[in-house]
Amino acid sequence: MKKYKKSILIILGNILILVLIVLISDIFIYKYYASIYYQNHPKLYRINEFKYMPYLPEYITDLESYFNGKNNIFFGRLPDGKEYKNQIPIVIFGCSYAFGQHLNYNQTLSYKLSHILKRPVYNRSISGGSFQHMYMQSLSDSFYKTVQNSDTVIYVMIGDHYRRSMLWYFDVLDLHLYPHFHKNQNKLIMDNPYNSFINFFKSIYIVKHFNHVYSDKYINNQNNSNKITDNTVLYFNETRKKLEKHWNKKIKFIVLIYEDWEVMYKQELIQKLKDNNFIVVSTKEITDEDLRNEKYQMQDNHHPTEKAWDLLTPKIIKKLDL
Repeated sequence: MKKYKKSILIILGNILILVLIVLISDIFIYKYYASIYYQNHPKLYRINEFKYMPYLPEYITDLESYFNGKNNIFFGRLPDGKEYKNQIPIVIFGCSYAFGQHLNYNQTLSYKLSHILKRPVYNRSISGGSFQHMYMQSLSDSFYKTVQNSDTVIYVMIGDHYRRSMLWYFDVLDLHLYPHFHKNQNKLIMDNPYNSFINFFKSIYIVKHFNHVYSDKYINNQNNSNKITDNTVLYFNETRKKLEKHWNKKIKFIVLIYEDWEVMYKQELIQKLKDNNFIVVSTKEITDEDLRNEKYQMQDNHHPTEKAWDLLTPKIIKKLDL
């Protein structure tokens, strides 16, 4: 009996030591990322407090009400061009670039595209998003209840989308979980967002840290370019399948590569997308302007300005014969 008690005490002691090591490591990691955050963001942005409390974002718990136009930072946009209700709409997917973060509703790509073409445009972009946010919506019944049948889809891609598709959290300091998919026999399977134990594990700061470190190293390893681009094309193919099945027609699917920063493996990706009958256009094809110039990029948060979309939207329309 004494041996058992001793063994139990040793096990409990080791568990306690492990918990303390993780807790101390997490505090250091939290403070490290907090210092980095404030180097890159104005002080008016508040970081989340230190805690183990994973939240599901609104677009997972209630996709239908997420696109309410509530503000120009976090919640989704309302449709543009409702007055053109007799025309077939366009659907836009992407991240904060396509969403128009920090822009008023009438300064965005979707608004300008809508009123030039006289067509409704559903801006289904999600700030901080990536390929998985597009595919997640194509699986949702509420998406099809809200978005009318379309014949044209535009995905606005930036270089960071590769990495984001591998993450569990957009930022180590975040409390809101990302939707995350894993590949199984060339199919995309969404991780169960309601598994409390797994969610808690993912919320540990040292786990978040290594998820980011691994993702960065994986993406920047040239030997992984084939897998990375294959996985990206898989997201587009599976999304198109879902959309065409629900809308019961073939659609024009456009990938717009926004090149203010480098997009790794661009030529390899473009070739694979074209081989799969996607239409691909890069901003470098349609303008020689430097999109990092202060006229076209907000210098405090690096998002496109209204002038960027004033420049690009007519060129996109012309290039794609919309």
